[in-house]
Amino acid sequence: MKVYKGFTASPGLVLGQVSRLDRPPLVFGEGPFHPEQEKQALEDAIKVAQQELDEMAGRAAPSEQAIFLFQSMMLEDEGFMNEVKFQIKAGISAAEAMYRAGNRYAEQLAAMEDNAYMQLRSADILDAARRVVNVLTNRPRVWLALDHPVILAAEMLMPSDLFSVPAGMILGIITSEGNKQSHAAIIARAMHIPCVVQVGREFLDDCDGRTVVLDANNGECILDPDAAARQQAEASICQLQREDAEMKQLHSLPDETRDGEPFELLANCFGPEDIDTAMQSGAKGVGLLRSGYMMLPGRILDEQEQYFFYCSCLAAANGCPVTVRTFDFGSDRTVADANQGPQSSKLGLRGIRNSLRQPQQFQTQICALLRAAARGPLRVMFPMVTTVEDWDAAMHIVEHCRQSLRERGVPFNENTQFGVMLSIPAACLTVEDFIAHGCDFLVIGTNDLTQYTHAADRELASAEHYYRPASPAMKKLITMVMDAASAHHVPVTICGLAVGNPANTAQYLHLGLRSFSVSPQNLLKVKQALLDTDAHPDAGENA
Repeated sequence: MKVYKGFTASPGLVLGQVSRLDRPPLVFGEGPFHPEQEKQALEDAIKVAQQELDEMAGRAAPSEQAIFLFQSMMLEDEGFMNEVKFQIKAGISAAEAMYRAGNRYAEQLAAMEDNAYMQLRSADILDAARRVVNVLTNRPRVWLALDHPVILAAEMLMPSDLFSVPAGMILGIITSEGNKQSHAAIIARAMHIPCVVQVGREFLDDCDGRTVVLDANNGECILDPDAAARQQAEASICQLQREDAEMKQLHSLPDETRDGEPFELLANCFGPEDIDTAMQSGAKGVGLLRSGYMMLPGRILDEQEQYFFYCSCLAAANGCPVTVRTFDFGSDRTVADANQGPQSSKLGLRGIRNSLRQPQQFQTQICALLRAAARGPLRVMFPMVTTVEDWDAAMHIVEHCRQSLRERGVPFNENTQFGVMLSIPAACLTVEDFIAHGCDFLVIGTNDLTQYTHAADRELASAEHYYRPASPAMKKLITMVMDAASAHHVPVTICGLAVGNPANTAQYLHLGLRSFSVSPQNLLKVKQALLDTDAHPDAGENA
């Protein structure tokens, strides 16, 4: 018996036999190659790959559809394909050129540690590039042929690997590399398949056909478990099944406080993948979609690409509302603002300030959002709004976009709702002005609002004592917002890391808030806290 440690990507506990996924090594020819012939072969292979991806998307759930459709779109990306063709022109084969460009592009995205969405796209590019390479080299595109349920082990897994396996054949997943935010991990979580990543090469070299206890709750893989380990695993599996039944019961309970006040639980998300996870965890929609995370290296997506992204998010939300925050590059830390330096810092040209300075980019995003809003319940909020002049300027551009879409004859939602993300004390103090100027809804962003109220950078450990999201000052600002919103019947949602803390959530509830947007992993924890809390704790005393 030997224990291997890794990292939990999808929780759970299973006992079963390991089946190792092996891929034959790639071998490229030495040439000589004719560039024009290779370019034509590349174009033909891309058509085949896109057809296969479209077929998989047609069979997939909404979140998986987004994965395969993005891969297909990447094979049309001008910057990416120009790099492939440049290498072909230099004299190498189309297969090797695609392999090199795919790996370099993927590495660039994988290095973006502050951008989870782009890290996911890294796997997509590798998967799509590999598919084209396999078409060019006449290699099979599917390696998994399982006739009984197994624990699957591999160096790393791609989305198409998992999607090619019949349902119920994978008990668990173990990878020697990869990370817990990979697409394989996300799909595993969506399918409730236990998954541990980064267990190391030693496990992979000697695991095929052997029995393993996959304890994904603790990031452990027990190879050849003895009788005691087997017995303990079996008992724990039974206990987890009972706990799972209790969680399902929590799902089924109405969203009401202990004294019968209804509340709304939404999720903070960055793309269709975690929207799907959030919906499975009981979210009633997306309270914050961070749109900046979809940016590709070195460029802003065009209108059609953004439109596709928002439609994918709506599809994953399955008819529930999605609230999109317009670009806030200083907050999202995307590569798109990497060269802006200090001006895009916390006190610089973030959010709507930057958008108003780049009207063409802003118009592209607004047009895409208005179009997507015709496909589902999508609403838009502007971050880092300071004054009503910011709001008026933004809405002027919105009206310009509406007129442009009318003239182009492109369908869009004329009645798309627009709101303000309250992340600056100045905006909270003048919230009545925004309401008077037509603001449809308000979102209180506790992350920024706390640090601006207390002059405490939330990423600075030495200032942690001053970062208090439920302080008297914060409560006073929130109360002012709630009073103004209630007087004019404007809905308010509160979001941010602090809202995922049940102790804070209860305090926000007592300030009158009924709509909470938290990370998908905190949804059930927050729901349990709200179920156990009275919305009006003093009502009994005053009766």
